Amino acid sequence: MAKAGSTFFLRAELDMLAAGTYNEEPIPLGAFLNPLADQALVIHNVSVQIADATQPEAGPFQEDVVFNLGWNLTTSSQNDFDTVFLADNSVVASGRYTVMSSQTGSPQTYVEHDVRDVMPQDYTAGYTVAAESLFLGAHGSGTATNGDYKISIVMECSQIKLGKNEAINLALSQTQ
Repeated sequence: MAKAGSTFFLRAELDMLAAGTYNEEPIPLGAFLNPLADQALVIHNVSVQIADATQPEAGPFQEDVVFNLGWNLTTSSQNDFDTVFLADNSVVASGRYTVMSSQTGSPQTYVEHDVRDVMPQDYTAGYTVAAESLFLGAHGSGTATNGDYKISIVMECSQIKLGKNEAINLALSQTQ
């Protein structure tokens, strides 16, 4: 775990169109890495907010159907239609958001379920990254009734110098 005062915070935001499409935003890390000095980034915690594009207190939903959203934070661009499974070595963090909203009839119902499949805080020493960029990607199952929405993240990070053992462990854990 990082010592008090030795961590810093990186923030990123992914704009999602109301229509259920895959979208991805790169997060450059080059300023925090120094390959010549064997310096890498450790992500200790990731906090995630899924919210309406103009009203952070509201989340995306579809009227009278189940709305599913999957998101990933990865070390490689997915250039794909959908998010990836945890077996993919590029996954740093992953989650799912499901909401059902029925505003017609009586009674009106709203059920929200948010799952964090894996997060860096799940690991003993966080998640070490030596990639030039991270990629925040997400895919919604349909068109959100209330329009565009955002996925925002805050990462608590620190920098470390990789010794030989750490470099080998990092290579083994992130090799396909």
